[in-house]
Amino acid sequence: MYQPGTHRRIALLICDVPADPVREQHGDYTRIFGTLLEESLKPINKTHSADSQTTFTLDPFDVRVQVYPKEDDYDAILITGAAHTAHEYEQPGREWMKKLIEYVRVVATEKPQIKIFGICFGHQIVALAMGGTCVRNTRFEVSATKLQLTELGKRVYGIESGVLNIHLMNRDHVPTKPPSFHVLASSSQSPIHGMVLFSQSESLRDASHSNFRLTDIHILTSQGHPEFTESITRLLLGVRRGLLGPELFDDGQSRAGNQNDGIAVVGKAIWGVMGVE
Repeated sequence: MYQPGTHRRIALLICDVPADPVREQHGDYTRIFGTLLEESLKPINKTHSADSQTTFTLDPFDVRVQVYPKEDDYDAILITGAAHTAHEYEQPGREWMKKLIEYVRVVATEKPQIKIFGICFGHQIVALAMGGTCVRNTRFEVSATKLQLTELGKRVYGIESGVLNIHLMNRDHVPTKPPSFHVLASSSQSPIHGMVLFSQSESLRDASHSNFRLTDIHILTSQGHPEFTESITRLLLGVRRGLLGPELFDDGQSRAGNQNDGIAVVGKAIWGVMGVE
């Protein structure tokens, strides 16, 4: 339930740094995700009086060098994307990934009051932490893409059309969801483009989840990037042109300016899960 004048404390688990051209124009991940949260919060705050505005702090923690928050100091943790391969966490030099997986598992199972959000690589880390799988896909998915929402996805994101428009930049994907998770969206290449885990109390109260509130969601993930803009996607396509090949690069550039629901839909849902609406 929305509480007037509330403040949310969010821990941003940094798993990589943006490519140089992206960082030069759009800043680091703290700035990029801060923009997502700020812009998606603005329309919500406009519906409330001046003394009932929601504010937030976004504190970065570089988990690659084993820097983690004290969980009880935060209302939510948000795990960023990365150019790393999540399912190679057993490889030498990837010990930080294994620790991140264990950290997410502990927070998810022992700290039910803390909301967890995972974006792209973060989505894959959540899957691995909670009993799902992550593997290499047959090809990259890039640029602004239309995803098909499940019935639950339509309700979580408030989209009756059943189509979510979001920027993608991934080759790995989650083919199998963890136990008790529910799929939100899919593409022609990936069956699980987002998922949720409801709180235990909600699951006991309503096993079918036919009458839930966004605050009943404990974990929400997205393979797509709600924090990406047309500019970020075009810059990344340029960086990865050789890896993608000319056909996929041109296709991605042709779609980069298409509709993007990252802020208006996914960002709004993130705030809703944190009780701000």
